Amino acid sequence: MNVEHVKAQLENILDTPFRISQIPVQDWPKQIEGRTQRKRSGELADSMEEGGTINFRLSSEEGHVRVLSAESALITESERKLVVLAIDAFRSTERSLSRTVNSDDEQLAFHIRDWIEDQLRDNSILGSEPPEHLSGQTALYARKIPLLLYCEYANNNSANYNDLKKLLDSFFDVDVLLVPLLDKEWLILGPESLITTDRDDDLLEEESVEDALASLCSGLHTMMSSEWVGDYHVSSYYPMVPAQSLPSVVKKLREAINIGRMQRDGQYIHLPWQLYLDQLLAPIPLVDKLTFIEQVFKRVDPFMDAETTQTLESFFELDCNVSETAKKLFIHRNTLLYRLDKFKQETGLDVRSFNQAIHVKLALQLYKVTKRK
Repeated sequence: MNVEHVKAQLENILDTPFRISQIPVQDWPKQIEGRTQRKRSGELADSMEEGGTINFRLSSEEGHVRVLSAESALITESERKLVVLAIDAFRSTERSLSRTVNSDDEQLAFHIRDWIEDQLRDNSILGSEPPEHLSGQTALYARKIPLLLYCEYANNNSANYNDLKKLLDSFFDVDVLLVPLLDKEWLILGPESLITTDRDDDLLEEESVEDALASLCSGLHTMMSSEWVGDYHVSSYYPMVPAQSLPSVVKKLREAINIGRMQRDGQYIHLPWQLYLDQLLAPIPLVDKLTFIEQVFKRVDPFMDAETTQTLESFFELDCNVSETAKKLFIHRNTLLYRLDKFKQETGLDVRSFNQAIHVKLALQLYKVTKRK
């Protein structure tokens, strides 16, 4: 069930905030002749009120019940019945749709998704071979390029498997394996030829695998943004054999997109090898981040305007090269030098000095993160 979609729809209808959580299955009441009783045989009840909170059952999984919760005081009895009916309708629709999953590709995709999620839930089995029912799938034993597509759809719309599969097959001009993961997440497995076909030897020498993957992600993002309405984030990893390492690669790609969305506002391509510094800084406690910013800039909030921030980011991105930075910003070299000198006068920091540039780079990156919190 697309629980985020259910939550958004109910919040819009009832103008009441909901949250998604889990409750141990042994704590959930049973349905007996229309009444709820604990620890009895029978089907699970549709809702439960406890401690000022009303919980609505979304789905039942091994060991727990996934619920949609709201404050009891905000939900009338008639609204409670409406929520139960709405969730039941969503559940019925999902069952109806699941019966239409009859293509071999789609059935395989759901089996792969279950294998990935099972391994990611239990780190003790992470890296183990695919289950027996997948062992005969040759697609899992050939080298593939993994791409993770995170979709922030407009108007709470979601992608249809068949429509997205056709779009991707047409874009890549090959048959790709498409796997729906979590809500808004799609895993794409394409042949290694996506970054090797139609490239001469000279180009292969000049362009690294990382550059080729970055170009592939950029093209995919551009296509998705133009074909469908919404914001799309893309990540990729080196060619690999899915049967050997797919779950762990998916974990890396998820981490890259999560960190990129959090720390690189306005960027949509998030590649793991470009985020080493971000991954290193992410776990640092907020108080330590603020302390470092204050030590570098002599105050917690340096009040940098957009022009200064853009200038510094471009300067660091281009390895502190004055000429290349001026070209990228479409300004004269002397204008760039003036901006850098002005920053030095205001902060006492000269970013043309290696040691001071490192401090400013780190402080700027931390400042951008703390500013959004």
